Amino acid sequence: MPTPHNLLIIAEAAAKRAAEIQVEKYHDVFTNGGDLSIQTKSSETDFVTETDAKCQEDMIAIIQNAYPDHRFIAEETGADSLGSSDSSYEWIIDPLDGTNNFIHGKPNFGTCVAVQQDGVLQAGVMIMPLMNYHFTGVKGGGATINDKPVKLRKTVSMNDSVLSCNIMRRAVEHENGAWYASMPYASSIENYGCAAQEMGEMLLGWNDGAFFRGIRLWDIAPGCLMMEEAGGKYRYEWEEPGNPSGGLLVVASTPPIFDELCDFVFEKKLV
Repeated sequence: MPTPHNLLIIAEAAAKRAAEIQVEKYHDVFTNGGDLSIQTKSSETDFVTETDAKCQEDMIAIIQNAYPDHRFIAEETGADSLGSSDSSYEWIIDPLDGTNNFIHGKPNFGTCVAVQQDGVLQAGVMIMPLMNYHFTGVKGGGATINDKPVKLRKTVSMNDSVLSCNIMRRAVEHENGAWYASMPYASSIENYGCAAQEMGEMLLGWNDGAFFRGIRLWDIAPGCLMMEEAGGKYRYEWEEPGNPSGGLLVVASTPPIFDELCDFVFEKKLV
């Protein structure tokens, strides 16, 4: 049975390979004028590229080479049937987090990978290669950014807090043609379009919390583990129980505002 640290080694290898692919393609497109094949999935604003698929393919190959029986929950198609149904391990992969940012030439994109055993997160990695952020977390072993221990911000209250969320992904169109999304009262609420950054800003000690509706497990799994290992808290609930690829309601934050943020998201029914 692999230890969490053994799993972290493979998670890092997979994430680093995805980061290499992303950087190579980014420079090919935005420096050398290469082509970027773009398609849509669930909506007109849900983009996917050939880079997403290539990253996932190579990440899975690295993981399967080490653990051929392990199962997968991954953003792109083709992973659901892999591994053994008897395995207690599941790898959770977002091969290119922040695809919309990537295709617009922005630097805030990356990759997320985590592994859980019987539903308990064991290890996770987030890499944002152009921003030079390498986040790791291992159950019982802490969380790091670029090999330095994570130090969360000393949040005072919600009035003091800077939060992030997925605004447009949960906005609802009203009769007047405007789109609305509910917000808790805070010092500032930001949306980066990249879950690795939205979770990472807390790990950097710059933000205090993040909340989401409709986000997927592969977006937030490694960040949640890292927050817990750094002394923070997280909670998520499935919008479609029994669907591991379905949407989630999620809160992750520093301890002083966790209960209040959970009350807003889970009790007041975030929209």
